[in-house]
Amino acid sequence: MPPKKKNNTSSSSSSASKKHNPQPSKFGIQHFFDRHTQNNALLASQKLQTNNASDSAAKPVSDPLPARTRDPICSTVVQVTPQPSPQKPSDDKGNTNYISNNDNRSNNGPSQNTPTEKSVVPVDNVMEDIVSELSPDISKAMPLKRFKFSPGMFIKQTQDYGVDEVTWKISPVNERLQAVSKHVPNVIKALADSSRLNLLPFRSCSEDKTFRDKDDKVDELLTSPTPKASAKALPSMSKLGLKRINPEQSVDFDTNPITLSYSGVSSRQSPFRTPPSLSHCPDKVHPINDIQCTGPSDQLYLRQHKKTLLELLDQVEDAIAVDDATVCNKGTDSLKCCDGIADELPVRANHADERTRSHRSKEDMVADSSYLVLQVSENSRSADSSAADARSPYKVLRLLNEQTGEERVVNLRDEWFFSVIAPGDTVNIIGQFDEGGSCDIGHENNFLIVHPDILLSGTRVAGSFGCLRRTVLDERLKCNEYSTAALTGTLLHQIFQAGLTEDNPSIDFLEGYTEVVLLRNIESLYACGVNESDVRKTLIDAVPRILSWILRFTNKEENEDPNVCFGFHNRPNKVAISEVIDIEEMAWAPKYGLKGMIDASVRVTVQSVKDELEEKIMPVEFKTGKSPAGQSSAEHNAQVILYTLLMSERYQNTIDSGLLYYLQSDQTQGIVAQRSDLVGLIMRRNELASDILKALTSQQLPAMLKSPGICKGCRHLNVCSIYHKLHGGSTKSSGLEDVFDSLTDHLTSSHSKFLCHWDRLIDLEAKETELLRKEMWRSHSLKAPNCGSLSSIVLDASYGIPHQKSVKDNRFVYRFVRQDNCPSEVSDGDHCSTYSTNLDLTLASGDYVILSNDSSGQIIAKGVISDISQIHVSVSFSKRLRIPGRCSTTHDLLQQVWRIDKDEFVTSFASMRFSLAQLFLQNVRSTHLRRMIVDLEAPRFDCESIVSQDPAISYVRSKKSLNDDQCKAILKILAAKDYALILGMPGTGKTSTLVHAVKALLERGSSILLTAYTNSAVDNLLMKLKAQDIDFVRIGRPEAVHEVVRGHCLSATSIQNVEDIKIRLGQVRVVAVTCLGISSPLLANMRFDVCIMDEAGQTTLPVSLGPLAFASVFVLVGDHYQLPPLVQSIEARENGMGISLFCRLSETHPEAIAELRSQYRMRQGIMDLSNALIYGDRLRCGSSEIANATLEFSNLNCGLTWLEDVLNPSRPVIFIDTDMLPALEVRDQKTVNNPVEAHIIAEVATELVRNGIVGEQIGVITPYNSQANLIRKAASETTMEIHTIDKYQGRDKDCILVSFVRSSENPTNLAASLLGDWHRINVALTRARKKLIMVGSRRTLSKVLLLKLLIKNVEEQCGIISVSKKDIVPKGQLRKCSQMG
Repeated sequence: MPPKKKNNTSSSSSSASKKHNPQPSKFGIQHFFDRHTQNNALLASQKLQTNNASDSAAKPVSDPLPARTRDPICSTVVQVTPQPSPQKPSDDKGNTNYISNNDNRSNNGPSQNTPTEKSVVPVDNVMEDIVSELSPDISKAMPLKRFKFSPGMFIKQTQDYGVDEVTWKISPVNERLQAVSKHVPNVIKALADSSRLNLLPFRSCSEDKTFRDKDDKVDELLTSPTPKASAKALPSMSKLGLKRINPEQSVDFDTNPITLSYSGVSSRQSPFRTPPSLSHCPDKVHPINDIQCTGPSDQLYLRQHKKTLLELLDQVEDAIAVDDATVCNKGTDSLKCCDGIADELPVRANHADERTRSHRSKEDMVADSSYLVLQVSENSRSADSSAADARSPYKVLRLLNEQTGEERVVNLRDEWFFSVIAPGDTVNIIGQFDEGGSCDIGHENNFLIVHPDILLSGTRVAGSFGCLRRTVLDERLKCNEYSTAALTGTLLHQIFQAGLTEDNPSIDFLEGYTEVVLLRNIESLYACGVNESDVRKTLIDAVPRILSWILRFTNKEENEDPNVCFGFHNRPNKVAISEVIDIEEMAWAPKYGLKGMIDASVRVTVQSVKDELEEKIMPVEFKTGKSPAGQSSAEHNAQVILYTLLMSERYQNTIDSGLLYYLQSDQTQGIVAQRSDLVGLIMRRNELASDILKALTSQQLPAMLKSPGICKGCRHLNVCSIYHKLHGGSTKSSGLEDVFDSLTDHLTSSHSKFLCHWDRLIDLEAKETELLRKEMWRSHSLKAPNCGSLSSIVLDASYGIPHQKSVKDNRFVYRFVRQDNCPSEVSDGDHCSTYSTNLDLTLASGDYVILSNDSSGQIIAKGVISDISQIHVSVSFSKRLRIPGRCSTTHDLLQQVWRIDKDEFVTSFASMRFSLAQLFLQNVRSTHLRRMIVDLEAPRFDCESIVSQDPAISYVRSKKSLNDDQCKAILKILAAKDYALILGMPGTGKTSTLVHAVKALLERGSSILLTAYTNSAVDNLLMKLKAQDIDFVRIGRPEAVHEVVRGHCLSATSIQNVEDIKIRLGQVRVVAVTCLGISSPLLANMRFDVCIMDEAGQTTLPVSLGPLAFASVFVLVGDHYQLPPLVQSIEARENGMGISLFCRLSETHPEAIAELRSQYRMRQGIMDLSNALIYGDRLRCGSSEIANATLEFSNLNCGLTWLEDVLNPSRPVIFIDTDMLPALEVRDQKTVNNPVEAHIIAEVATELVRNGIVGEQIGVITPYNSQANLIRKAASETTMEIHTIDKYQGRDKDCILVSFVRSSENPTNLAASLLGDWHRINVALTRARKKLIMVGSRRTLSKVLLLKLLIKNVEEQCGIISVSKKDIVPKGQLRKCSQMG
């Protein structure tokens, strides 16, 4: 039986950016769990109360025996009792659930997600809840389009193997399923176990024996074939790679298998050993005696840890679900498909509590891979244990290896017992499993890393001991504060590092380099508002001490090596630096969930007690202050210790010590990474990761410190207090008394709701980026390409290795090309992933990227794309490329195969949260914005200024080139006292209007901040301002700025000091920056009269808030009838993240809108389409020349009647109907394209060029990236611009060709697809100036109401042309004119 199909509910963004590795749904099943977890306890109690009655009741013929399942670790018994007759899914009253194909949903008609066999299957608690989610009563609260999953997709009753057995039907739609399918039963079993944990709390393992006898009988029944079973045996679990471990077996684990061995495990009390959870999370740790086996568990806490389990289930859902068309699966060897239907893959779900021993070598048993936590229980010593054998209680984790499907057991002992961990968490186990698959983690052996995908810097972890809440806020908020002390420390670091790398450092060299670092950081000096001379003097005064340390430790003067005490013994050791390996070395260690920037990595020679010399690699941490009380601080010690861990992973070698140097006290200390310290630090890192994840998923922060002395000096005091009140905190619970009241008294309940709502939406969107991060690490481990990445690339030797830019920029540029030199155009049968395809669709100039080794996955450096084309990509790095632990000559670099990934970690979410929080501060500007945006007060306009002698008004009236709408819009801007909204419909001269508005405001003497979400929108406006001789300053990275306006960046001018910056900014009254570029230090001390934001309809509300805080009046310019903000998260989009501030204000106060209706782009017939479908006849042609413009052919001669009709200049709009061919869509995994449409588009474009239309004036638009790629291959005209709809907003061409792609023999509703988005359709229809040619299936597209109206309007213009099979050869290529008889 083939898998049931689901409707395509993916957004355009997910289709475009996740085609290689589809991401799981973030809403559907998770939403089900959130709603139904609270009902589980009641459901279980009612079932247990009715067990006896159910046992005696009549049972269905298909279910002769009740099913009883036992949790293998906690021995929690959950009995599933069948009812006498088939039932519909349970309601909230706890009725027993069944999966029945006779169940028709009232809301959806006949179910498409249930098996076709007329049988009834009793299911476990998880399956009960899933079916409950689809019940009519409950489903009313959810949009119907979210119903894309049902257990019926997976499970069906099979008469062949007996009623108590389950078989799994899996469609091999995507490659990842080949791995997932190996352990699908375990995944569902894990989900069921986790659901049972919601019903009953954890039992200790000692209680397991009570129900063993009964459960073993049930297990025997579950795993034994019934008399009706067929002779065809199911594959054993061992053959499927499903290995079960007996967690009750005691394991003696006395070895220390970890790769990194740290010498000198001291008996001293480590400053990091106290379990952080005891001091910060007392509510999360319970004594063994307090654990009860009855009553509901903490539903909220457990619900937060369902995420990973749900993602695994959703991955299988994504693999099984297919769209409403035939699927062609490519490249699956183990799972074959025939005619688009997958072969059945039956798997027996074995619930027996058995132990499968693993027969692998000890080398293979060393684990550092990711595991999913299925179950957590607590165990204590047996009652009959002697006092000598008594051990502390320990936790038992049952884990699932997500790659292999194997189960493992981990025992957390000693300090690790206090680790806060729950089912659904992801963990890394660094250590060794025994042959039975068990591992002990304790004080002496192994490590547990919780949420390893959250990479935390060593500085963050070390600093969290002061205040955990502050550290979480540091991670979530990007503050725009500038500290002179912090900046001075940064400058001293740079001088110290330059001295280390200089062959012959001297006073003159370091003092000269002081001027270099001052110039490089001149913008930060300006932001701090410090006297440049004072900072220079501080740096110069420190130079002698820096030089002295370098000369002593590098033995430049051939004196006796300095002594450093490492704590091995009371004697100091002689230490000499023999090599400076790297400075500012960036290290990533996903294995440990850590990252960091190491001041210096050095090779040293250490003389031991016995005068033996030992060579080591060490980190050097440079501190510009004094050592506290002559000793290194615990925080600084922690940094060095964590850096040893990072370097050990980076260099694949044991690094167990480091150097810590205090500049002011001129003291150097040796830090030894002892096991006891590492345990405490990693446990602290785990707790911090859990708190960050908790803040991301539930917006809950750690408790306030309640120390007024410390809190009053915290940079987060305002925001911390606001969040505390937001989540129900009071003055008493804050511990700040009157200070708290003064910071929060102005907040109302509506303010709290607004902040809570948008904070949650930001976090929902941020979680999508977390998925991309996990996907990047996963694709590295699987050696698979990932969306937003380039693999198999090499350095281009002909370009120079590297090309160094100016000393001021201090950047090194490397140029990469594809290893196989794959051409940008390939034959139809060549499936080579072309270089142009990857670059055009995923990467752009100015993007942050990560460079790594393609084979090993080792991350080498971060950089910025400085140039990109179809055949190469150039990346700018802050220093020369170097391979850790290996020779890095030019030849070595040329031999490497590289990979580039877009750095999704560099995100805007911290800035968005910060801007949102600033809106609720108690100050004049925040109060004003809050009234406009949150309270939605009506904007004010100064009508008297219209009749005054304002020079700005005079300027507007003097410009005869402006039409009435443009004049009214500019006057609206000039009259605004709060804000104004400009609705710029397509082709209405929005940019020209803004240029004149800027000039009018300058006539008034106003200062102006110009902003937009994208660099291209900012630069388009600036290029027109430059043409009008208007001076401005462009803030931004030069790599991302258009070359025409790049000269207006301060980095391109001869700025030498702070005074030069003040003079330059004082000369201009126009400053331009992107919405996310407002954190620039150049804006730290600036305020403006007016902020004008272009593309406001495409900008999310939190992003919009940042620039608006810099001005007294703001102007939003956009069109919310075109593309809305791009939001990846479906849940965030459905809850309002896709509604821009422009849309919010325009719908609330339409009187603030000035419309631009006279368009100067589209011919009359093209404009009529958009008028009829979107704008309600508000658009009008600006002139008769525009209304009657036609394509000018040199000599229209085609030879094919239908092509001549298509190109007919008198017909502005053409729709080529492919239903008579047909031209069916083709699917490959999650992508969709249409080869026949691609060839039709290519042929029409060829005829256009052949008849005199230049390729630069032809554009091709399609909703899907894969179709754009296909058209690029098919088109012979390479100068055409071929893009998706999203990339064409703001652009236009004389002739636009549109490929709709979707076409099937039995079309269904496409409302949930990209074609159902009327914003995108509006953009596609309004890009053409003189001719619009569309290609598609009339039958299929008519399923979308808007497209049905579109086709009707084209038909009224006599623009429908049907193409038949006579015009197409069998291979799908168009018949040439010479072939026509």
